[in-house]
Amino acid sequence: MRTLVLAIGNTSLFGGVFSKTGRVAAFRLPNTALVTLTRHVRGKIDRGVICSVVPAETPDAVRFIRRNWNVDAHLLTFDSSHGLVLGYRKPSQLGADRIASALGAQVRYPRTNVIVVDCGTATTVTALQSNGKLLGGAILPGLALWPEMLALRTAQLPRVKVRQPRRALARSTEDAIASGVFFGHVGAIRETVARVRSEAFGRASCVVLGTGGHAGRFAGEKLFTEIEPTLILEGLREFADRASRQ
Repeated sequence: MRTLVLAIGNTSLFGGVFSKTGRVAAFRLPNTALVTLTRHVRGKIDRGVICSVVPAETPDAVRFIRRNWNVDAHLLTFDSSHGLVLGYRKPSQLGADRIASALGAQVRYPRTNVIVVDCGTATTVTALQSNGKLLGGAILPGLALWPEMLALRTAQLPRVKVRQPRRALARSTEDAIASGVFFGHVGAIRETVARVRSEAFGRASCVVLGTGGHAGRFAGEKLFTEIEPTLILEGLREFADRASRQ
């Protein structure tokens, strides 16, 4: 049994192929590069699963999988048979990517309180109770959006690449922006996680998982218990297994 999983994001298309015994391959492409998918996925596919935060791109992905591998992809949405209890007042507003990552967290840390910090185009913080209830969380602009918005909305500040400065005290405008962007995001994550943790779990123990394309940049900042780059893919594979058992 080979399962193709795709997470369609605002910036990238993150995917992987799982065999019965484990993941065979993972890949990250620009979200406009769907037509190149067959270069990364070789051989027979028995199941397809998609989560998407870009509704306009979803039908094309479903058709592409059907045309190339002759399978109908399962689409993970808030009302799918994913097995989680959604604590959002309006569950339809909860991103499918957050549901998929929560499923991955549940697989990695069963019966455990978990906070998932997904560092992508947006940075999302999601609290999952040990009983499988997704309590909610927070959303803030992702790391790469900070310098982009500074450049767009100011007259003189240059666009700089995201990087980890050696020190916060900068002596040039470019270094000052790099410092504020990186260490400001570190502080935003740390404070948001602390408040979500307190409100969701009180003094109970909790695992904090970092995931998403930018999570590895914070490896030295002691923000996360673990960094799990493929958490969303593992969650989608788990959703496929649960859907198959229905």
